Amino acid sequence: MTKRTEGGIEFDPAALERTERRFFGTLFDAVPPAVAAAHGVRKAEFGPVQATVTAAAPEVRTLNLLLGAETADATAEGFLGEAIEWARGEGATAFALLSPGFPGTETAAATLAAAGFEQSVNWMRFVRDPHPPRFEASEAVEVVEIDSSDTDSPFGTIAALGFGLPAWAASLLAPLPGLPDWRCYLARIDGEPQGCAAMLLDGEVAEFGVAATLEGGRRRGCQLALLRRRIEDAAASGARTLFVETGERVPGRPSSSYANLLRAGFEEAYLCQGWSDARLPAR
Repeated sequence: MTKRTEGGIEFDPAALERTERRFFGTLFDAVPPAVAAAHGVRKAEFGPVQATVTAAAPEVRTLNLLLGAETADATAEGFLGEAIEWARGEGATAFALLSPGFPGTETAAATLAAAGFEQSVNWMRFVRDPHPPRFEASEAVEVVEIDSSDTDSPFGTIAALGFGLPAWAASLLAPLPGLPDWRCYLARIDGEPQGCAAMLLDGEVAEFGVAATLEGGRRRGCQLALLRRRIEDAAASGARTLFVETGERVPGRPSSSYANLLRAGFEEAYLCQGWSDARLPAR
């Protein structure tokens, strides 16, 4: 069932959820086997629930996700419980996202609470239609697209450093350029890469993500320039719904990403509940 934002942008929540699972699923599928073995990077599916974990980084929510738990049969058939036990067995502190309005959302929330999860950081999902950008990007920022031929690309390193991840995490994200349906970019200032971003083209939905900036490039327009380029490329590729997410805006928490998305013409679609496993403390 389609919905509309307050500004009238139409979107299909079920399509966004499918793209979300594919976004993180293909990211984990692309991790080199040696890296996966060394750092406990695993992916498993339990009915409609997709579980992705990274035992070496249990505190990083995006690397330890349970997605699809709000579908009607995820709890009725016990799939959510299986996913929780599997993640714990892998040594991960799982983070579940529940989207509102789905048949099994309330049941999934009850299942998570009974299993020792607690509500934590919520994520806001934003959507945009493919109309041309109505904001200007800094002329000092050059955006270039990269692919698998760019073997010495700093894409993974910038993403890891920009997100505050350990150095080895660069190898998790380095394979993204060149994957089918993925588009990856670097933002350069004075010829030096300072930011990165990516998007997954999934039919008529384009999901933006992996947007990070090095300390030296912050507050200089890198992410707005990367947003503009991805909006233009998504529209040219036939995407009708552009989709991105970031943490809920709350008092006292930095919200530059939130502000950039609104400036770029994205509108708030809906808030997802975040649930963290409190039974296994983060290491």
